[in-house]
Amino acid sequence: MRNIEAIFGGVLALVVLGVALYAVMNTSFSSGSGGETAPAATQVTYSSGAPAPTISAASGQDLVCECYDAAFSLASQANVLSPEYRTGFQQCRARGGVDAGDAWTAGWNARLSGRPYEASCRSYKRRR
Repeated sequence: MRNIEAIFGGVLALVVLGVALYAVMNTSFSSGSGGETAPAATQVTYSSGAPAPTISAASGQDLVCECYDAAFSLASQANVLSPEYRTGFQQCRARGGVDAGDAWTAGWNARLSGRPYEASCRSYKRRR
């Protein structure tokens, strides 16, 4: 009798493991808020056609808006894993510190979120 229980227990464990692996492989993890999930099939591509961002504002406040706007416009052309995103973020962070880096991320997320009322630097500054 114990051999039968061991066999069924082993089969049950394999089924549970198979379901868990299937769930993990078909789940996309996104950084969006509100429990939003990305489509199950995600393909990572690098865009070579997007222009490299150039951040050129001189003062700290202007640089925050410059970073926000540059990221907002680049988000429609490039992937978050692209070299253009990384270069723009690093430029903003190096020249404007944490505030400019946060503005870059907020501008990028504003474009991808589909919420046009948050898609301006002025509204971003009010929320900070």
